[in-house]
Amino acid sequence: MRIVAALLLATVLTALGAAAAATAPESPRRILGLGDSLSIGTEPYLRALLPGYRIDPLHRVGLQSSEVAALAARSRVSIAPILVVSAGTNDDPRNLPGFARAVSDILTIAGSKRCVVWPTIERPAKAGTTSAGLNRELARAAERHRNLVLVDWAGMVRRHPSWLSRDGVHASANGYRARAEAIATAVKSSCAM
Repeated sequence: MRIVAALLLATVLTALGAAAAATAPESPRRILGLGDSLSIGTEPYLRALLPGYRIDPLHRVGLQSSEVAALAARSRVSIAPILVVSAGTNDDPRNLPGFARAVSDILTIAGSKRCVVWPTIERPAKAGTTSAGLNRELARAAERHRNLVLVDWAGMVRRHPSWLSRDGVHASANGYRARAEAIATAVKSSCAM
């Protein structure tokens, strides 16, 4: 009799636990936002577009890609399953090996199980060198890392120049909104967890 009662109690408790788990609110999916001032400008729009996600910002104005890689390394313990990276805009476009190393470092820290979304780079030429080489490095990295998803920010602003502010680096309000929409679309379509 005790065995039957114990089995009955275990069955009821299991059913109650399953019902509680089914009705418990889903914990938010986490995103680590890494990057420079473009991350800062994009973040409020991204939060509005991804209400089911918790975005942990780790960005500062003026960061170069090597500094973003260092931030990622320091936060390795708590790194989210999705990374949105904005890095390269403040780099010297003539130093492609340094940029490629930083991209590789960030992707190594992320590992192959995390989804990394990275908008391409658009900025005025520096000493006659455009950001095209930086974007080629990102494209090469995406060929080697299936978890790297590129958002064609450079192409978007070429089609919509009014999305950039006068400095040619930062976005207008419409630009930040469009950038966030493209990132949110990439997160939803490519980073299903």
